[in-house]
Amino acid sequence: MKCPVCNHENGDAQFCERCGSNLTQTTSSPSLVKNPESAASEPEYTRWSSTQNTSSQAPVPPNTPSVSTQKQQTTESTGTNNHASAGDNSSNQWNNIVQNEKVQQAKEVSKQYLSYFLSVLARPYQTMKTVGDQHSLNGWLTMALIAVLSSTYFLITFSRIGMDGLFIGGFIRPLLFTVIILIASIALMYAILKIEKITFRPKTLVAQFGTLLVPAVVSLVLANLFIIISYSIAISLLAVSYIIVFVALNSVLFQYPLNRTKAVIDSMYSVLIANAVVFFIVYQLMGEIIIGLISLMLSPFGRL
Repeated sequence: MKCPVCNHENGDAQFCERCGSNLTQTTSSPSLVKNPESAASEPEYTRWSSTQNTSSQAPVPPNTPSVSTQKQQTTESTGTNNHASAGDNSSNQWNNIVQNEKVQQAKEVSKQYLSYFLSVLARPYQTMKTVGDQHSLNGWLTMALIAVLSSTYFLITFSRIGMDGLFIGGFIRPLLFTVIILIASIALMYAILKIEKITFRPKTLVAQFGTLLVPAVVSLVLANLFIIISYSIAISLLAVSYIIVFVALNSVLFQYPLNRTKAVIDSMYSVLIANAVVFFIVYQLMGEIIIGLISLMLSPFGRL
C-alpha cells in the first residue's frame, strides 16, 4: 500500500514504515475535495437549472408594481371610462328626447294654427267674436307672420333694384317698424278699454286682434309673389295689408260696449285718436319706403 503522505510503498502494514502515518484511516476517510474533472463533467442541464433557480429567487425592485395591482388599476380605469361613456350616452339620449319633444310640439302647433288659419279666413269677424284666451298664441303667430312677410317684401324689392345696405334697410328696419305698429295698436286698444272702464281679458284682446289680421297675411303672401310680375299690384297688396290693420283695430274696439260711462271724451273721438296715432306711426316709420317704391313704380325704369 502506498503512503499518501510520503509515497513510500508499504506492504500490508497498517502504518508507514518511513513516516509512520496510519494507512488504514487515511484510506477509509472520504475525499473532501471534489475532483475538477467530475466538476467539468457535470451535466449542462444541472448547471442551467441552478442558474434559473438563483435568478428566480432574485429580489423584486420595490417600485415595480405587482400583477394584481396592474389588473386592479386596469379594471378601475375601464370602469371609469365605462361610467363616463354611459353618462355621455344618457345625456345624448336626454337631449334627443328633448329635441324630439320640441319638434313634436312645433308640429302640433303648426297643425293647429293651419286649421285655425283656414277656418278664420272664411269668416274672420264671426270667428273673432268666439275666440278666447286659448287663441292668444295664434294671434301672436299671425302678427309675427305679418312682420316677417312685410320685411320679406322689402328685401326682395331692394334686391331687385340693387340698393345698398340690403339686409339692414331691406329686412331689419321693416321688421322693427311692423312690430312697433302692431304693438302700438294693441296698446291703444288696451288704453281705450281701460278709459272706458270695460272689463276685458288682455289675452282675449290679442286673440281677437290677431284673428282679424289673418286676411292681411294672405295679402302679404300675394304681394311677395306679385313682385316678380308687377310692382303696381304688389304695392297695392302691401297697402291693403296695412289697411286691414286699421280695420281690425276699429272692429275689435266697437264690438265692446263703449261709452257706458260719462267720460270726458266721447268714445268716437277716442277711437279716432287711436287711428290717428297708428296712422302717424305708419307714416313716420314706413312712409319714406312706400313713397320710394311708388316713385320707382311710376318711373319708366321701374316698370316691368
